[in-house]
This record gives sequence, structure tokens and C-alpha cells, in this order.
Amino acid sequence: MISFLRDTLTTWQLKARYERLASERLISLLHESESTPVSEEAGGWIQLGQGKTTTTPTGRHQLRQAARQLVAENTHAANVLRLMEVYIVGPDLRLSHEGTEDDVPLLKTADHLWQEFLNHNRCHFSYREFARRTWRDGECFLRLFSQGHGTPVVRFLDPETIDGGKDHPDCQGIISAPNDVENVIEYLRTDTSTGEIEESIPSEEIIHTRVGVDSNEKRGITIFRSLITPLKNYQQWLDTELTARRLQSSIVLWRKVNGSSAQVSSVVDQHTTSQVGDTRNERVKPGTILTTNRGTELEFLQPQTNFSDTVPLGRMLILSVAAGAGLPEFMLTSDAANGNFASTMVAEGPAVKLFEAEQHFFAGEFRRLWFWVMSEAIRAGKLPDDFLSKIRPRWSFPQLVNRDRSRERDTDTRMVEAGILSRAEVARRDGVDPGTMRHELNAETEDR
Repeated sequence: MISFLRDTLTTWQLKARYERLASERLISLLHESESTPVSEEAGGWIQLGQGKTTTTPTGRHQLRQAARQLVAENTHAANVLRLMEVYIVGPDLRLSHEGTEDDVPLLKTADHLWQEFLNHNRCHFSYREFARRTWRDGECFLRLFSQGHGTPVVRFLDPETIDGGKDHPDCQGIISAPNDVENVIEYLRTDTSTGEIEESIPSEEIIHTRVGVDSNEKRGITIFRSLITPLKNYQQWLDTELTARRLQSSIVLWRKVNGSSAQVSSVVDQHTTSQVGDTRNERVKPGTILTTNRGTELEFLQPQTNFSDTVPLGRMLILSVAAGAGLPEFMLTSDAANGNFASTMVAEGPAVKLFEAEQHFFAGEFRRLWFWVMSEAIRAGKLPDDFLSKIRPRWSFPQLVNRDRSRERDTDTRMVEAGILSRAEVARRDGVDPGTMRHELNAETEDR
């Protein structure tokens, strides 16, 4: 009897506990249906509208893989990326330092330290690779390694390895402050095969460059996002036209024989290439002479394909790709035969402005790297503590427009005489180092 009462009491307790847990779960579900922070803006940021970002982490991964495949296999995508590399961060990209006349020794030391950094990391870093990764993947992660009194070292990190893994699936590999998504605290590097977090990297050790997104989004989006579909459509159109060309080149010889079916069979038997079971008729080779009677007529048949009707469609697809890339058609196709000199000058205007904007953007990103390298030199005692307040970096990017340099030199000379331009600026416009030119001119003067 006592055991029965004990079991009954236990049953009532379990039932009451179950009802309590069910009620708590129902209340929590009601609260979750209200406005909550989105994963990209975690920590007090209230979502507006649908509360959905334009691209999920999975979507970004798919876009990144598609862009990498396009750049590797598609000729037009490879040309777009190659043009942007050459025009924006090409071989004429240089860094010089600005300061007062009293800072000349300090300027030389800064030039030497920066060149030493580039030489030491030649196999691991270049301006072109930094920009290429940013455009292709939508973002670039550059990790900084302090070497104490030695030359600093940098390494690129694959965006695929920056992820929250199993422990932080919604953070996209970037841990930010509780109430500010733009205040990054650390980056999480994970093992792509297992999803386990390998290490947490402080934000001070990584330069993260993003493109194609707003400032409150953690990850970038490839610039080829708008080109993927047009390029695939163009490739499909091209494959269709190549198939039509192959069909059109397949000519069928139709032999018409006037007479009964027995006469037709006799003609077929006479022109069989082999008597050992081969029913294929003779092959007409180049230079073959066919002799027939009046009862036999020969006619060549081939598919009728109107290739002229498809040309406007192909050009429309190319123009769609050019619009998405922000480049004129002749730059995308490397063919300026459709326009003259004047029209080409007008067409390249928007592209020049695009290149200038990209140069200005990467000047700011490279300045972050320069600031870190010089800060490391200050900590190592190679530069004075007030160096960053006295010296400024000046980036000289590739010249975008060069019409008549001889006439421009005459204009530069007059501006130097009028005190508007310095001789150093004129030297930089010609792609030479002002300090080197000054040293060589002084040496030539002494030799005289």
C-alpha cells in the first residue's frame, strides 16, 4: 500500500514537471517570434524589414567557388581580373614618403624599411595578389606576424578557413563587440574538414578588406557576382552556335534514282565500299569525279542556320557582361575594331573613373599595412617614437591616361616655373624616383 502511494505521488510530480516545462517552452517560443538581432548584426542591433541578409554564409561560399571557377576557366572573367590588376595595382605602383626638409634621413630610413619588408615577403605578399584576392573572393585576410627586431612577416588566409565552425555557427568566423558589429574582437580559424576551431586570432593581427557590402556586414562578396549568370548564358549561346556550325558543315549527298526499287538496290550494291558485310556507301573525297546517267541525280543537303541572326544576341550578352564589370566592350573583348579613336576615348571614361576609385580604395588599405610595418619598426627601435606624426605615405599608382606625354611635359615645365608643381612631382609623373634623379644629377654635375 505504501509503495502504491509513493508511485502515485511520483507520477503526479512528473506530470506537474512536464506541464511546467511545456509552459516555459511555449513562452520562450512566443518571445523568439519577436524582433531579434540578425546574425550579421549580433548584439543589440534591431533588424528592419524582413531581417534577412542578401547572402547567407552558404550563398557566399557558393558565389566564391563560382567566381574562382570563372576566373580560372572563362576567358572574359580572366580578362576582367587581369585588366583590373594591371590598371590599378600594376608594376608602376610605388610608395614614397613625405616630410619636411629636416626629415630627409628619416625618409630614407622609411624607404629602406618598406623595401626590406617587400623583399623579405616577396614570395608571400604582393600588391597584385592582395587586390586579386579581394576582387575574386570579395574579401582578403592578411595575417601579420611580429618578429621582434626582425623584419615583419605576413601571410594570406583563405576565406574558407575563417568560419565559426560548430561552436559559433552564426558569427561567420568574426567575433565582434556585444553592441557594435563593426568593432571586431577576434577572428576564428577553423579546420574546413572537421569544423573544429583551431585558433582565435586577435583583430590586431589581421587586416580584413571587404568589397561589395555595407560596413555593418562582416563578410564581403565577390565582384563577379553580377557576371556569373551573363557569362554562363554567353557560354551556352557559344556552345549552341558551335553545335550549329558542326551540323552545317556535315554535308549529305542525296542520290536520286529514277526507276523501280530493284534498280535502286542495284545502284546501291554497285557503290558499296566493301563486300564483307559493309553496307555503308562510298565516301566522296576531295577531287572525286562522279559519273552518272540521266536517270541518276545528285544533290548536296545541309542544315540551314541563320548565323547572322544570332550575332546581335551574342553582342547583347557581351554588353550585359561589360555593364556588370563596369568596363567598355573593347576592354572586355580586347577588340577595338568596332569603334574609332574618338569613340574609344569616350567609352573608356567611366572605366578610368572606376580605376581611380579602386586606386583610392586600395591606397587606404595599403596604408593600414604600412602603419603596422612602421609601428613594428618603432617598437624595435629602428624609428623614433614621433615618426608617424611627422612622416606620411604617398602612393603612386599606374597612370591611367597617357595621350601625348611630350605636350604634357611642356605643360609640367611651365607649372614648375610658375611654382605650381615641384620637380619631384614631375619626376614621379614620369615614373622615376625623385631622390634617385636628384642624386644622379648631383653626381653628373660633380663629374663635370
